[in-house]
Amino acid sequence: MMLSDRLFFAAMIIIPLLITVVTGYALRNEKADSIKIAVVDEDNSDFSKILVERLSVKEGIDLKNIDGEYALDLLKNNEVEEVFIIKRGFKDRIINGENEELIDVLKSPSSFSAEFAGELVAGEVMRLLSGSMAVNWVTGEYKRLGIEVDDNLEDEILKCVESQWEPEPLMTIRYQEMVGSEAKDTERVSMPASTAASVGVIIVFIMFYVLFCSGWLIEERISGTLKRLVSGFNTLGYSFIGSVLALMILGILQIILFFTVCKVVFDVVVFTSAWSYVVIFAYLLSVISISLFLSSILKTPSQLQAGAPVLALLMGFVGGCFWNFVEMPKSLKALSLLTPQGWTLEGINSLLVNPLEPASAIQAVMVLFAVSLILLPLSYIIIKRYVVT
Repeated sequence: MMLSDRLFFAAMIIIPLLITVVTGYALRNEKADSIKIAVVDEDNSDFSKILVERLSVKEGIDLKNIDGEYALDLLKNNEVEEVFIIKRGFKDRIINGENEELIDVLKSPSSFSAEFAGELVAGEVMRLLSGSMAVNWVTGEYKRLGIEVDDNLEDEILKCVESQWEPEPLMTIRYQEMVGSEAKDTERVSMPASTAASVGVIIVFIMFYVLFCSGWLIEERISGTLKRLVSGFNTLGYSFIGSVLALMILGILQIILFFTVCKVVFDVVVFTSAWSYVVIFAYLLSVISISLFLSSILKTPSQLQAGAPVLALLMGFVGGCFWNFVEMPKSLKALSLLTPQGWTLEGINSLLVNPLEPASAIQAVMVLFAVSLILLPLSYIIIKRYVVT
């Protein structure tokens, strides 16, 4: 019955695929392996070229050497997080031992790594500056003592200075991502916007999809198919179980599609805890129970199709699918826990904060299963009462 409506079936494949691509792209850029920066070399000296070369081979830096006219465009389009403009006179100021007004910096206000990239650039500038200061100091001392300065002295001084940076400098900046086992205080803990939106979108779309797919139950009731099923031994029960399994398979396929594309195409793992998938499965079952309950009480498929988007969006909004909070404000959290979306996010977000503490996730799973245990039998009772009267 679903495959017969090709437009609907195509929409249910194309729409989540587009959502997955956008989400995967956002997540990949949210936690990138490198910091994208651009360098504009206005000095075009051997010193500035050395700086650009050293930055281009530095681990964790993705550098673009561009003209100044394209710098703002790259920044506005979020293609780079920071632009470094090496000003004219860079070499002369370095030789004179000056450390101000060497480089202009333009950075995106949304960047989390601009300051870190700035420290890396500053470190390489200080490396050039220290070499020039050493040359100036040593040659000055030679002249003060009346010692003739050899033509090769400058190269020897620079070689000595550079030896202090090999195999690594005397002082380094190390970046390490720390993973904690437990968060003591999760009051209003925020999470990256892309992650919050990604989880919320897939949760909302699962409900939207399942509600639309459950319309066949109403069509079978209107056409009299359900009443004819009563003539067989427990056929109505088998049909009801088949409806649950069919919706379960469709929902699982949607989830697999979402996570597979994120992993294969973008190398992004949305959930790192097995409990997160258990929570999603429990949510799917609760949504199926809600959809079958609505199908058992609504009169026509058009009523379900008209109410499905409103119900999915309303419950998604109340449940916190569009809120960028791991821990919602208390006034909203109580309201969100009146929806299956709220409990789902409560379980998933608790695992994001405390991966080794699944207590909240277990509680969410139990509540979601409880919803299913109540609504599924109730839906069957309503359907059976209808067909036997």
